[in-house]
Amino acid sequence: MSKKVVITEAMVDELAQVRDQLSALNAREAHLKKLFREAGAAIYRGRHHQIEVVFTSRPQLDMDATRAALGEEWIRSHTKTVEVMNLRQMELVL
Repeated sequence: MSKKVVITEAMVDELAQVRDQLSALNAREAHLKKLFREAGAAIYRGRHHQIEVVFTSRPQLDMDATRAALGEEWIRSHTKTVEVMNLRQMELVL
């Protein structure tokens, strides 16, 4: 028997704040990673950390070519459905 979880207003607001902070941090990370990419492969040292930039190659499936070769019907018949939870965040205007 599963326990009923009670979601409070404070939990809703906290989740929204955490998501906003993550969004800002992810944007900052993307910007910094772009700068490191532009600077090139090397070892970069800070006061407390070291970052090593290494470029490698890996195979990646070309889905457009796969769809063209196998056809939409084959792909549809070999596609499974999974449940995904999405969170939609909206700010309340009071």
